[in-house]
Amino acid sequence: MKLKILLLFLCITSTKLFCQQYYGKNETKNLPKVEFLLADGSKVNGFFVGYTYPNGTYPGFFDKDDIYNFVYKKTKSSEDEKFGANEVKSVKIFDDYDDVTNTIERLDMKYVDKNGEVNDKKKRAFQPLLYDGKIQIFGSNLKVCSGAACNYAYSKFYIKNAKDDFAVMPVDYDKLSLFNIGSLYDKMIEAFKYAGRNCPEFQKYMDSFKAKLEDKEFKKEIAAKFKGIRKKAYEDGKKSNLGYNGTQDLLGEYMLQAYLEFYGGIVREYEKNCPY
Repeated sequence: MKLKILLLFLCITSTKLFCQQYYGKNETKNLPKVEFLLADGSKVNGFFVGYTYPNGTYPGFFDKDDIYNFVYKKTKSSEDEKFGANEVKSVKIFDDYDDVTNTIERLDMKYVDKNGEVNDKKKRAFQPLLYDGKIQIFGSNLKVCSGAACNYAYSKFYIKNAKDDFAVMPVDYDKLSLFNIGSLYDKMIEAFKYAGRNCPEFQKYMDSFKAKLEDKEFKKEIAAKFKGIRKKAYEDGKKSNLGYNGTQDLLGEYMLQAYLEFYGGIVREYEKNCPY
């Protein structure tokens, strides 16, 4: 099992949604090696320039896949070339020693609706693999930008049984609002139960965990923990003179790690109790 973090940010302005590429053309000398696994099973190697995001306005943007194109070079001095998101199944990025530093996978998704039923999601997501186990965890951060100022918004997570060809969303981020915040825990429970649907022991564990989540003192404990994480991020950002945006990035890093530990604890229960 492997645990790693890649902060994949989606930048949002107040009226338009966009994001710059992960690596810019001015950083040609620093472009990492990349391997694309294409939908037809073939592999293409090169140097990773970045990815482009869909443009649009709310709410239509959220009906689109979260990446449109992957940009790469065959050699560091060659012209940029592109793969459309439909052509790519996964992306591996390597360091100078040819070790894999990040993996980004295309996820076909399912979500839990308001009735607790699991349904297919119309769009797909490309997400970094954060935890590799019997149930895999993918995720990234989203931040909201207005002008030069960017704020951490929330962390997005997706879970996938290693034997499945789809991921399940513990939270349907496209429908996230103040009006359904109370049902988030219920949907998260159903998402994990679906991912581990073939293991009776895990189903029992999730039922007991659901009862624990309904306990007021436990809810207070969780709220206090995440409030403390935010406070620490601001304090550490100030000590390190990170500035506003740098502190928001640090907050995102801390929150992503905290959520990963929370979800990871559930996954480890599955791995402990389920032989498959």
